[in-house]
Amino acid sequence: MTGEKLFEIALDLLDLRKTNGELPDNCKDMRTKALNIINICLAECAPLNDLLENRKNKNAPVIGELSDIIEYNQTLAVSVLPFGVAAYLCCDEDPALSQLMENRYRNAYRNMQRASKAKIHPVTEVY
Repeated sequence: MTGEKLFEIALDLLDLRKTNGELPDNCKDMRTKALNIINICLAECAPLNDLLENRKNKNAPVIGELSDIIEYNQTLAVSVLPFGVAAYLCCDEDPALSQLMENRYRNAYRNMQRASKAKIHPVTEVY
């Protein structure tokens, strides 16, 4: 997934896309903040990504442009990161919506973290 795609998903979560599929002009200021916000979310989710990818202490990736590919676990990139980006993007304009997105971000993070700790293995009978 690219940074641009992540940004667009976040805007869709905020219901900012027009019915014709285009993004409104007032999203231009959000686009200028998007790169730094995405990098913040990548840093916040780095420990979870390491857990999902069975790595230890790998540095969080940093993208330099929205066209860059985000080298993250695909499930994490699709189900957690968009909520974090959306929360940060709208925090100044709509605090209530930002709080809703923040809650969804934290819940998605925790749920994925819990699920990743579960391991499937055969059960040995001890009786």
